Amino acid sequence: MSTFHSDEKRQTPAEGTLDLEAAKPASVESSRESDKERPDSASPAEKSEAPGAKVGLSLAQFWIVMVGLNIGMLLTALDFNIVAPAAPTISSQFNEFTNSAWLGSGFLISFALVLPLYSKLSDIFGRRNLFIVGTVLFIIGSALCGASRSMDMLIWSRVVQGAGAGGIYGLVNVIITDLVPLKDVGNYLATTALVWAVADVLGPLLGGIFTQYASWRWCFYINLCISPVSLIVTVIYLRIPAPKVALSERLKNLDYVGLLSLPGATTCLLLALQWGGITFPWSDARVIGCFVGAAALFAIFLVNIFKFAKDPLLPAYFFTNRTILAINAAEFCFGANLIGMMYYVPQFFQIVFGDSALISGVGLIPMMVGLLVGNPIAAQITSRKGMSKVNAIWGGLIMVLMCGLITRWNMDTSRAEAYALLAFLGVGQGAVFSGLLLTAQVAVPPQEIGVATGLVIFAQTVGDIFGVAVFANLYINKLHPALLRIPGLTLEDVQNISQNIHAIRQEFTGQTQATIVDAHARALQYGWWLMFAFAAGTVLVSFIAKQNKFT
Repeated sequence: MSTFHSDEKRQTPAEGTLDLEAAKPASVESSRESDKERPDSASPAEKSEAPGAKVGLSLAQFWIVMVGLNIGMLLTALDFNIVAPAAPTISSQFNEFTNSAWLGSGFLISFALVLPLYSKLSDIFGRRNLFIVGTVLFIIGSALCGASRSMDMLIWSRVVQGAGAGGIYGLVNVIITDLVPLKDVGNYLATTALVWAVADVLGPLLGGIFTQYASWRWCFYINLCISPVSLIVTVIYLRIPAPKVALSERLKNLDYVGLLSLPGATTCLLLALQWGGITFPWSDARVIGCFVGAAALFAIFLVNIFKFAKDPLLPAYFFTNRTILAINAAEFCFGANLIGMMYYVPQFFQIVFGDSALISGVGLIPMMVGLLVGNPIAAQITSRKGMSKVNAIWGGLIMVLMCGLITRWNMDTSRAEAYALLAFLGVGQGAVFSGLLLTAQVAVPPQEIGVATGLVIFAQTVGDIFGVAVFANLYINKLHPALLRIPGLTLEDVQNISQNIHAIRQEFTGQTQATIVDAHARALQYGWWLMFAFAAGTVLVSFIAKQNKFT
């Protein structure tokens, strides 16, 4: 059995110095016996090692539950990027292209905000019950999205959908730790990572197919066909022991201040970034008020954790541990780069290359395939060399190089160049994804791996939202003045182009069309530079974290 050594001691207020041997991560080494049934002659200790045995599930029941959980994970992952190639068509249909970023941001904001809520409430009401709640919310939100008759209705429906998806994603990772021995958790979490990678490839492709050959509404209706399977499996087969502490005691000690202040601070910050310069001027009282509110609420959150909360939403030492802080900052930068690229590359293809929704979705496949390649390479390095953070470093350096080259994209960029850069970018992103998550997991004791993983997911998701929102802000604010300077374009023409990108090729030809496309490409370059900055931030912050080694 392998052990890990770190030169950074971890302490909690309650436990003092931790035994580093106890913090051995589950993803480094797995029991070769855990994925097959034990013979009847096996000892009780050996039988308890079987997947699902710790909660009384047979091997067959365990794998049925795993299928159900991963179906939920698949649909959640699809909804991260299935809308990307459809967003220009959807927003143009409703004549609100300038609000297209909200199709991603609305989903991601609620997704991020509910992550800590589900994690904490599942300790009180049970993982199974909260997973069912999340799945039902996801189904309702998907139905509302598909039936939307306005952009506002669709955005708010995406918020509901994200509130369900956040519960599914966050709880799947925790439920697996309840079902299998801790030392084997990494093997089973790898299946969810594979599901996510498959969704990364399928999402843009399906979004393009549905939009071009059926209707963009099927990007959401598909969930109604498949998600009930996950719900039924969970209701029938998933059995997890109820929390042992009395409900009244849990509710009495629940960190209500933390549950309200952290989501509130995040919402205020993201609204300010989404509104500033697009919906309202940066000097508008609503934008300034959101920034002030975010700072005040986060200060309240920290003071409460360190001074008042009996059972804080997050352990206080998370905010004094160098490695945890660095990894979460790196995850924020990584998330901003990953989703920012995933969301705006299809728009570049549709505007500059004149691609359909389907072909623009296909254009993301090189990046997704790169992710599939980079992740296992990183896993092999961790297994053979006993290192985790190094994957974030070399993967991040690839991201920096590729994003630097992408800042050169213009209306004359070739498809071959675009696809090649995206493929290598994906390899780097896959390595970073693996390196950051594992480094965070081995930085905490085993009993807090779930909390640390949830915090990492939260940081990455907030980064996702930040990347989409700030990219949109830069892009739109640079585009409008450029369009107004084009000779022959009236204010009505500019407003029409801003709300419906298909009007570029439907209503203009020749040099005027080329000039409009060039204005879009130049405005997008500001966003590509933002992606470069986030890639560089990922590398720089990763260096601060301690390098954990496995022997």
